[in-house]
Amino acid sequence: MNRRKSKKIVSFFIRLLVVLAIIGSLGVSAYFILDKAVVPSYFGRYGIKNLGELVQMVKVMHNAPDEKTFISNPYTVDNETSAVSKLETAGVPVYNGAIEFSKIADKEYTITEEAKNGIFVSDREMAAVFGQMLSSDYLLSVEYFKNLDYFDTLSFESKEIKIVLGDDATFDEELNCKFAQSAHVSFTIKLNTESAQKHMASEMDVPYFLLNLIMPDYIYMTTTYDVQILEDGTYEISNATIGINGRTPKQSRILLNMLITFIFPKEDEMTIEKLSQTFGETLNDGLKILGNIKFCSNKIGGAEQRGLFVSLNPHVDTPHVDP
Repeated sequence: MNRRKSKKIVSFFIRLLVVLAIIGSLGVSAYFILDKAVVPSYFGRYGIKNLGELVQMVKVMHNAPDEKTFISNPYTVDNETSAVSKLETAGVPVYNGAIEFSKIADKEYTITEEAKNGIFVSDREMAAVFGQMLSSDYLLSVEYFKNLDYFDTLSFESKEIKIVLGDDATFDEELNCKFAQSAHVSFTIKLNTESAQKHMASEMDVPYFLLNLIMPDYIYMTTTYDVQILEDGTYEISNATIGINGRTPKQSRILLNMLITFIFPKEDEMTIEKLSQTFGETLNDGLKILGNIKFCSNKIGGAEQRGLFVSLNPHVDTPHVDP
């Protein structure tokens, strides 16, 4: 991180700490001064125009609700075991229960004959696979993320993925599955910032307790978007949004703009819309290294399950079987 950006972040945190410290003892006149003069002067560059917006940002950042109130489709250990077993049986490299994404990316495996037509992975199994992907070094291999400040100090945890098939869904009797090339996708990740705070405190030469007082140790980020799978297997993403800690995208906007100011280089011209799309593309591209996909829903044991039908890596030859 360059020295100018470090000073800007230090300045922001110090000003925020000072303002928050005196909010509790405000009189009417002091409130007016803070609302109309101090806050716009100190925080206007971050899109914070008044005291109400500043307080709203802090509430969104620090008041993470109980997961059960906004995570409606969590995956379980059984979902993870099932997903890994399906992929391992299909020939995908697995070691000690962990999918080896580096070998998948390098195509160091061969799909079994039994899986050549593809496999079904439910949304909960997808969330488990995405969780393993986030805990691996896969994201650090993506060129775009390598240059982001403190990205390698953050840790991510997959919480859920939800899929609603598009209007183009059609039923395939042979595979007993309803297929669609479009869908509305929502996924939530838990972002742990403790390690990043320590690195930031060291680089910016500020006490760790100061950052820890202002920054939460974790943040939930929910990305939603519409996706269309094109004929060549690429994706077209639209209407992408992000919500923080179970709040709506509108309630999260100020905090997201502030985070973008701190994390992304100015030349990236990053916006919330572009960030939302980047997260969606990261999930899609990560899952696509397993192979071509279609959105799918079927009934297993009488219950409908939504997810992906994956034609496992078409670039990897299946074993030859003599007639």
